[in-house]
Amino acid sequence: MHLYANCSCILVLLSVVRCAQSIDCPKNCKCSFQQSNNHEAVCTGRDLHYIPLFSKNIHDVRMNGTNLTFIDENGFDNLTKIILKKLFLTDNFISYIHPISLAKLRFLSKLYISNEPRLNVDVLKVALGFSAKQKLERIIFEHNNWSHLPLDMFSNFTSNKVILLRITGNRIPDMKCHLFSPLNNMSDLSLSNNLIENINITGIPSNMKRLHLDRNLLLAVPELCVHGQGDTIAVENLAYLDLSYNSISLVHDNAFLCLPKLKILILNGNPISEIHNNMFLHNPLIFSVQLSNLGYFLKKIDDFAFNSSSLSRINLQLTNFHFDQEIFNPKTIFSLSPNLTFLNLDQSYLPRTEIWIQQMFSSLIKLKVLSLCNAKLQFLPKNVFPYLKSLEVLWLDANKFSSWNDGNAVFRNMTSLRKLHMANNFIRIINETSFPLEVLNSLEELDLSRNPYACTCDQLWFTEWIKATKVRMFKYPLFYRCRQPIQLDNVVLQNYIESKMQCPPWNPLYSMAIVLSCSGFFLVTLIIIGLKCQTNIKNYIYLWRVKYNRKKGYFPLTNADDFEYHAFVVYCDADRNWVHQTFLPKIEQDEGIKLCIHQRDFEVGESITANINKYLEKSWKVVVILSNEFAKSEWCQWEVDVVQERRRRYGRDVFLLIMLKTIDSKHMTNQLRALLDSASSLRYQTGVGEDLFWAASIETLRKPLEQIPTALL
Repeated sequence: MHLYANCSCILVLLSVVRCAQSIDCPKNCKCSFQQSNNHEAVCTGRDLHYIPLFSKNIHDVRMNGTNLTFIDENGFDNLTKIILKKLFLTDNFISYIHPISLAKLRFLSKLYISNEPRLNVDVLKVALGFSAKQKLERIIFEHNNWSHLPLDMFSNFTSNKVILLRITGNRIPDMKCHLFSPLNNMSDLSLSNNLIENINITGIPSNMKRLHLDRNLLLAVPELCVHGQGDTIAVENLAYLDLSYNSISLVHDNAFLCLPKLKILILNGNPISEIHNNMFLHNPLIFSVQLSNLGYFLKKIDDFAFNSSSLSRINLQLTNFHFDQEIFNPKTIFSLSPNLTFLNLDQSYLPRTEIWIQQMFSSLIKLKVLSLCNAKLQFLPKNVFPYLKSLEVLWLDANKFSSWNDGNAVFRNMTSLRKLHMANNFIRIINETSFPLEVLNSLEELDLSRNPYACTCDQLWFTEWIKATKVRMFKYPLFYRCRQPIQLDNVVLQNYIESKMQCPPWNPLYSMAIVLSCSGFFLVTLIIIGLKCQTNIKNYIYLWRVKYNRKKGYFPLTNADDFEYHAFVVYCDADRNWVHQTFLPKIEQDEGIKLCIHQRDFEVGESITANINKYLEKSWKVVVILSNEFAKSEWCQWEVDVVQERRRRYGRDVFLLIMLKTIDSKHMTNQLRALLDSASSLRYQTGVGEDLFWAASIETLRKPLEQIPTALL
């Protein structure tokens, strides 16, 4: 019986191999065997001017980077000799597709046209109107540089099975969804990355379940309470809505009122300033809300903003929200989210007291994953995590705590915990009191990497535990290194082995004697210093008073937190596209650094000079974006003179100079030469050096300024 089964398997494999080997592949093409007996042919090369003839077992055809240009009535005839299911046309210089040619592809289920900017959308509309629609289910048009969509684009789709439509990567400022109404079976629509500023969803198919509007220029959540035929809400079946990386700053209380079946909402990367009460109260099925990467824009979360019994996942990563502000109420924020299982608060500011942190998390008894990386925690709170009885994963990376006195109070009864990450903190010693033993034994993964360990006798317990444990030590041993004492700096902890003979038990009397001796020596030293260094002491008192007055506000502080804007950007209008479309998204949205841009932030009605002086004072640093056009502008030259005063007052670190385009010698002025001599400049280039440019720019913007010159105090 077993022999028969083995023989059958061998025969099947041999038949597959013979089938794969029987594929005859034309020149400039590669053919491969796919699952479910679907074979694929990929044809490339600019010398290919036609679609070749394929073997009958080919069902998917990809024409990438060819030179098809003009597809006449017979252009797809070779594809009619096979059962073609999927057709991919990418970067083929296509400018025309004959209407009849598409109509011949009777078995086509997926049509993909990408990077064909020469193909006019109106020409494609006619071809689609004649196409065979009996089996067409997926239509994808990407990066074709269209500026509009005809309102009758799909008017001939009276009988179709299209369930997915993706039109992305174009330049379409206005979108009217009525043009999709003939696609009455469509459930997934993607209009991502089209620079859409206005959208009207009237007429959108009522069967819609997934709507992607991310990476556009929407200023507000679209009006979703649109009524269709029979007085029904047009998007009442919508379960997935992606509005991430638009320009939405305000979300109204009833913005999602008409989405009773909404389950997933994505608002990442928008400059949202407030999250209001009961925003998701009318979405009884919602379980995931993503509000990450909001930078420094989020200023307020109302007491009952997350009032939802169905909500399971909240992502507030990279918001820089201050949960430590006095107006914030920690008792209520998650009190009405009893079924929350996932919570990400990375890069935020947690409350500064244990009581507030306890109140904040006390109701989350079903929470399984909690991420508090870079949450400015300077201590591990007691009696917080043990009450999260379902917690399985806890992330505490990149905080500021160094030790905790009572590991039992911090991690008590956490036997459900499987993964604990505490990397990149200031932990020096791990001993038998750091974690309850039953918690350590229940762990599957522990990350204590990138901490400044002290390789002393106090570390012996930890080194012995690592040898014996079965817990996976994440990134061990490479990223576990000694930092103390100096002679062992950068030594891998694994190599530090010290026997108990070298670490004898310590007598408490020794400690008492050392303390008394040090106290006496310190007192004598203090008296001698007081007698011999009276003048220096007076000078130190003077400097202390200067620092004290500076903290009280009598002197300007060289700290970014004391300014409304992180940096004031000086640039000419000719470079506006690069500043708004490349520089701003990278610095503000990705890094959370707030910039002052004159076209966006200046007050209407004020003179230009008044605005420049006013907003320059509100900015910590200055970014100057240089180019030939900048050098030719008189206004830019005047701004250079103004910002030079800032360098005199705060030093060279106040500038970030970016050479966007090389300045010709004939346009170089004395002011620009003085500016370039006062600080180093970065040169922008795409490709290999781009990551290095962004890293250097961000580091320069975040670098603290030097001490203010004494003459200015």
